[in-house]
Amino acid sequence: MIRSCSSLFLVLWTTVCVLAQQTALDSLIQVEKSYVKEDTIRARLLTDIAKRYYFTEPSKGILYAEKAIRLAEKLPDKNFLAKAYSVMGTNLLVQADYASALDNYQKALDINQKLGNQQGVANNFNNIGIVYYSIFDYPRALEYYQKTLKINEQTGNKKQIGNNQGNIGNIYNDLRDYPRAIEYYEKALVNTEATGNQLGVAGILGNLGNVYTQLKDYKNALEYKQRALKINEQYGNQSRIAGTLGNIGNVYLALADYSTAREYHERALAIAEKIKDKKAAAPSYASIGNIYFLQERYGEAAEAEKKALELAREVGLLSTASEALLKLSQIYEETQNADSAYFAYKGYVLLRDSINNQEKQKEVTKKTLKFEFSRKEDSLRQHQIITDAKLQQQILLAAKQQQELELKQTVINLANKEKELQHLAYLKAQAELASEQLVSREKEEQLKLAENEQKLQATQVSLQRSQLELQDKELQSQKRQRLLYITGILLLSLLSFFIFRNFRNQQKSNSIIRSEKQKSDALLLNILPSEVADELKDNGRSMARQFDEVTVLFTDFVGFTQMAQKLSPQDLVHELHVNFQAFDEIMERYGLEKIKTIGDAYMAVSGLPVPESRHAQRAAQAALEIQSFVEQRKQKVAHQLDIRIGLHSGTVVAGIVGVKKFAYDIWGDTVNTAARMESSSEPGRINVSGQTHALLKDEFSFDYRGKLKAKHKGEIDMYFLEREQ
Repeated sequence: MIRSCSSLFLVLWTTVCVLAQQTALDSLIQVEKSYVKEDTIRARLLTDIAKRYYFTEPSKGILYAEKAIRLAEKLPDKNFLAKAYSVMGTNLLVQADYASALDNYQKALDINQKLGNQQGVANNFNNIGIVYYSIFDYPRALEYYQKTLKINEQTGNKKQIGNNQGNIGNIYNDLRDYPRAIEYYEKALVNTEATGNQLGVAGILGNLGNVYTQLKDYKNALEYKQRALKINEQYGNQSRIAGTLGNIGNVYLALADYSTAREYHERALAIAEKIKDKKAAAPSYASIGNIYFLQERYGEAAEAEKKALELAREVGLLSTASEALLKLSQIYEETQNADSAYFAYKGYVLLRDSINNQEKQKEVTKKTLKFEFSRKEDSLRQHQIITDAKLQQQILLAAKQQQELELKQTVINLANKEKELQHLAYLKAQAELASEQLVSREKEEQLKLAENEQKLQATQVSLQRSQLELQDKELQSQKRQRLLYITGILLLSLLSFFIFRNFRNQQKSNSIIRSEKQKSDALLLNILPSEVADELKDNGRSMARQFDEVTVLFTDFVGFTQMAQKLSPQDLVHELHVNFQAFDEIMERYGLEKIKTIGDAYMAVSGLPVPESRHAQRAAQAALEIQSFVEQRKQKVAHQLDIRIGLHSGTVVAGIVGVKKFAYDIWGDTVNTAARMESSSEPGRINVSGQTHALLKDEFSFDYRGKLKAKHKGEIDMYFLEREQ
């Protein structure tokens, strides 16, 4: 989602986004090339790539958005299609193709309205408002911003409420309705501070400072801009620091405090040159030149304005170049250099006329776009009315069909009850017949039993005679067997000796083989899960598998790099070993699979290789025990560090990587999001995503942090997992 802002802030924000997202973009492109399965994971992957092309190469972002749309049209979950249309609209908006951007945002809006996705509808309204804001159609922009604000207020989304109020404040600021602009900026400030978004707070403070500058209330202007500067310096955002310093310098210039004004502009210029931002350096040189001119230091003023003119021409800042030429003409007049003053002023006039022509052309284009948008929106509204009417007809038809089905079902139920009664009557008759047959069989069995008793008595007499004869024969046989037994015992003793000796030797060999096998199995189980190890031993290979429901756990020590500089290598490794050994025991206790350690980071997953329905609960319990272990160890060891923990649930692909020194690993967006949960956490806290919170909310306590911006992931619902008191 793009936020409306001044042109200077947009340039600075674009530069930061380009640097921050390039590495993640390259990684996503590599994954997209290898993951060819046409499913929701690929749809999400294509959409994420298209998002990251917003400010680098929107033309490429459009290509990936087209792929995402084609794939999402085949998927049953239309949420992915709505997101793909929205991403397409934003790439088109960056290219200033406002009509096409509006068309795609409208398609996304239609889908989200049918799905009942309120947050999606709110985002679409906001994007449509940005389109109208971009062509200066402020009434339409305000209409859509107000729609967005209403939905976010109903859902209690404070982060988006602050964003909406800031956008509305921008409109009133552009219209020079400064009291209304201040009203909305202050509301946005309260809501943004509540979400902990400090960079957003700095942006709103800067906007308030600019409004008070326009009102010539320089005291309030300096107060707000100094607060914005302090936040930007805390976060080390060099581009925004330079912009804020320049704004403060302009306030001191309005106060005629030339030395302080020049100090701030020189600080801004130093940062701009350090980060090689010529678009920021050119206005800084122009402002410094103007200050020297007001101090009647004409030589230094001319040098600064020449530098501003050179940079402005190089990067295409026509307005800055025009101001520099005008200021140079004034400097030359004051120094009695008539020829140079004439040529400088002539250049200023030519450039001013060129700018005016461009502005007129832009105005014609904007009016044309407004006319086209008006026609398109009328058509869309008519289409919406027709669609609603058709939907109402379908609802009535469905209700009628439901009534007919209920009537038919009633008739069927009555028929079934009649059949049941008939069946019960049949069963009763069968039971009576079976009872009569049972009585008859009992009488027959009693007769047979009497006959069998007579036969049994005769058999017993015969058996007694046979036993007496058998006893005589056994006495004769026992005498012969005694001799055979004595001989057999001697032979058996000798044979047993040889068998026992061979058995002892075989036992020793088997013991050695078992010991070596146990060592190799234990080594393999230290590398791979037992199921994967068994598969590898049985088949000689292991196939990669997708697991749809797992929870990934990430940990990272805070200040590890500083501690590494203080401890010896042996002590450092010992500390890691003590902590990771405890973590390994915790993972085993709760059935999590340890994946790997990277430096001082520890990664594990719950729910694979054997699927587990309570994967999120097990991961949460393990995270709480890690948190408790670290806190207890801090009380015993002076150099024990705090730890950040992150949890996220979703889908991953797992398998063996490589053929030499192979390792079991997992991949997917779920892994990246879990890492962002850890990096977005606070020392000693467990940060949980919205997906994991949905699985745990009935069993654990949480502290909702709001929708926070995660590196390369956009805005994500985040919660702190709280320990039970």
